[in-house]
Amino acid sequence: MIICSDEFGPLARAESEVLGLNDLPLVAIPHPLAGNDDKLVRAKAMAIANEVISTLTDPAESISARYRGRFSELTQRRLEQGAVCVDEVCAVDPVLSKKANLA
Repeated sequence: MIICSDEFGPLARAESEVLGLNDLPLVAIPHPLAGNDDKLVRAKAMAIANEVISTLTDPAESISARYRGRFSELTQRRLEQGAVCVDEVCAVDPVLSKKANLA
């Protein structure tokens, strides 16, 4: 299992796919963590606590099905279209998009 901020979910998925770990559990904590006071970091951690526990205790088959491909669509959009994504929303960066179209 990898716990990362949601901003880095697409990068974590791209890396896991390169390594052949398409169903690696990626648990996203709300971004950012840097600069947050202890109370806010604790609240963000508590928000994902149940997901972390279930990922550690559920049967492997259900975990695999739950996480297979999570963030994959966002990763592909970033790679193919020069899109910058946060959670389920993407914005196309014209500079990156032009580079993607030239490649």
